[in-house]
Amino acid sequence: MTSTLTLDTRTLPTAQVGAPNTLPAVASMPQAPYEASTEGLPVDIAANIAYGQVASIHPYLLQDQYGRERSPEKMKLAVLENEHLRAEFALGLGGRLVRLFDKSANRELVYRNDIFQPANLALRGAWFSGGAEWNIGMRGHWPLTCAPLYAAAVTAPDGEPVLRMWEYERIRGLIVQLDATLEADALHVQVRVRNPHPHETGMYWWTNIAVAQTPGSRVFTAASHAYRTGYDGRLTLTDLDAGDVSYPASAPTAADWFHDLPSDRMPWIAALDAHGDGLAHVSTRELKGRKLFVWGSGAGARHWADWLGGSYFEIQAGLTTTQYEHLPMPGGATWEWQEAFLPVHVEDPSGAYADARERVGEVVSKASPECERLTAVADVAPSRMLQTGSPWGALEQVLAARYGSAFEGLPGVRFDADAGEDAAYWRELLGLGAAVPDALPRSYVAGELWDRLLAEAPESPLTHYHRGVISHARGDLRAAMTGYESSLRMDESAWARRALGLAKIASGETDAGIADLAAAFALTPETGSTTSVFAPLALELGEALLAAGHPDEVRALVATLPDGVRARGRFRVLEVRAALASGDRAEAGRLLEQGVEVPDIREGELSMSELWRQAFPDRPVPAQYDFTMS
Repeated sequence: MTSTLTLDTRTLPTAQVGAPNTLPAVASMPQAPYEASTEGLPVDIAANIAYGQVASIHPYLLQDQYGRERSPEKMKLAVLENEHLRAEFALGLGGRLVRLFDKSANRELVYRNDIFQPANLALRGAWFSGGAEWNIGMRGHWPLTCAPLYAAAVTAPDGEPVLRMWEYERIRGLIVQLDATLEADALHVQVRVRNPHPHETGMYWWTNIAVAQTPGSRVFTAASHAYRTGYDGRLTLTDLDAGDVSYPASAPTAADWFHDLPSDRMPWIAALDAHGDGLAHVSTRELKGRKLFVWGSGAGARHWADWLGGSYFEIQAGLTTTQYEHLPMPGGATWEWQEAFLPVHVEDPSGAYADARERVGEVVSKASPECERLTAVADVAPSRMLQTGSPWGALEQVLAARYGSAFEGLPGVRFDADAGEDAAYWRELLGLGAAVPDALPRSYVAGELWDRLLAEAPESPLTHYHRGVISHARGDLRAAMTGYESSLRMDESAWARRALGLAKIASGETDAGIADLAAAFALTPETGSTTSVFAPLALELGEALLAAGHPDEVRALVATLPDGVRARGRFRVLEVRAALASGDRAEAGRLLEQGVEVPDIREGELSMSELWRQAFPDRPVPAQYDFTMS
């Protein structure tokens, strides 16, 4: 069987992700719509839920500058193809498998979105629906889901091509390597995760696969029970045979079903249509978790489908039983497993779930997730680079060597220290080149060794500022304020003043913190080198004023903003909230009736429907404001 690996593009209506928000994300981690309660759960699951929680997305920057206006743009793809399948990977978007097409049956196996529309569902903000997504590190859609990965072609001993993608995940300090190849009618993927550091870190992995939803869609695993949560935090063990929840289109509300798989069988999950055709995902036993996610059939669910570009559900596979768990990964450890995606047909997928499950299982269990080709090439160096990723894996390795700390990578990947201008300042500190002076800090770091490097560097406003940010992100507010104040004594800057304000507010010094935020905003002209942070600073100041009970000052602030900024969704929401807090329900209602669109409204956020109910207690929430998931 001969397959090919080529580069291609697909043109589709696109809302650009935009440049990152260069203000450091030192606030708490953006939360998923609900937290999981451990009440009544097995001891091991409860312990995993309690372990390895992440408090901040730092050192990543938020991706929150996108809108909803779309124009035709090309998506860069790496394509694996043989006579049976065509697999397309979006190299600039976390390596997402955006298409898996069954050429023999002329059908799509995963949901293929016809638009590219970011929405606020990921840990950094921007996320898009469709395909199969790789999530590593911590609960949620991973920080690189809308960022480039390294990519290269590797030739296997049998002459067949393998697509390799890899990156360095900065919060957990992990190297991830994904190798993909086609064998007959299956797409095989091998995942290797390496903790290159000597210390333990938290580990998480879920492969999230979107499947187009039809009235007859049905999902099966080998499990007879599942832990269900319906966006209220409770995980309830449910008998799948007693109540059939296998039809996503019949779900009344959004829900997660974490299937409790038998440990003595190959893990699998399958999504079939009414005719018995569909997709099966199988894996080696390391990937023991399986999940069904459904949006539900309510008005809010239909709105989310339209918002994201189409109707789908997700079948998922992970390292743990539920998605709220993290595992301890020892220093120097390498974990790996194999997954396979393949078309499947079952003659009769109807009837009682228990009976249908057995029939589906008989078919799916004949598949094998193992691929000797991927095992053979795991350590082979890339032969042809297709794309460059970030410099952080290389810079972390140089930093570790400087201080005699271990950093043991994977033989099949290499990182480029010169990639990306945003890291120029850090290359200079490491002695890898001179940085061009910049008006704004463009990137950030975290950890003891980076703090040590900054402490040893010649004293400057930036060294003090960055040490303050590192302290702030780890929750040491006193040390953070010391760093910011030292920076400001040497040079007044909007970013240090803003950070000092946030630290003071978090410490309970609300009025002083707001004064610093106002001073930071005053230092930031609408145009020029600081344009990118003008609106984020204005929004932070407005939110702080409103939280402190100063709605009239918020309204005055918004009134001074340029029309293009004031018209943005978050500022319109701020105006509505301030009007309501001032007792001006008529003005709030007027603004809502004009129409408010918030491109970065978050999954599970009910702000629009709640604001409408406050403005119009006796009127139903319009569909445009209904994002309810329960």
